[in-house]
Amino acid sequence: MAENIFKNLRGLRKLMIATLTADTEASLTYDTPVRFAGVKEIGGEAEESSATDYYDNQAAIVVTAEGADTYSLITTVLEDIVRGKIEGRKADEETGEYFGTPLKRPYVAIGFIATDTEGTDWYYWVYKNKITGGKEKHITQDDGTETTNLEWTATSIYTQHRFAKADNEPMKFYRIKAGGTVTEQKFFEKVYDPDTASLPASYQSNVKETKTEKSVSGGN
Repeated sequence: MAENIFKNLRGLRKLMIATLTADTEASLTYDTPVRFAGVKEIGGEAEESSATDYYDNQAAIVVTAEGADTYSLITTVLEDIVRGKIEGRKADEETGEYFGTPLKRPYVAIGFIATDTEGTDWYYWVYKNKITGGKEKHITQDDGTETTNLEWTATSIYTQHRFAKADNEPMKFYRIKAGGTVTEQKFFEKVYDPDTASLPASYQSNVKETKTEKSVSGGN
């Protein structure tokens, strides 16, 4: 058995975002990931509950339930085109216009790289979130150095899609330790699917087509 190494978490970079375009048991697709913003902090919290049933004068059964995960994010001010992806609003990059229409928040994936105190990187994709918050605070310039940033909450649920490598279960997130065969570029060039990522490109397209056909036909 390997000797235990004590470590904490210290380091965070490359916050990415991609819009979820399809989520069925057989298919999971996104648009191309883009940089979200500079990231200062990501904190996660799981929603879980439990209840105990008593029989024959003793605790006999514990029933547990799992809800959504929530992530609190602190970022730099972001580009309007990215805010538009989060809020489901229109942004015009050419004219610099942003249109405050009714919110139509889509599901998005968020990815990032975390580092521990041993210097090891961990690559993450959180597959299905709706992100709220991000209101800007404007302050006057004075003789100090204070600036403002943005705070967000991402609410994460399980995919409908089931992953073969996860024993045919849905997932909320996927994490892999850096330094193996999966490079940083490979992990973030699109939302990483552990079922297809290691296959040649020609096979990946065939797998996607097969999954889509199963989705349309109900898996028959």
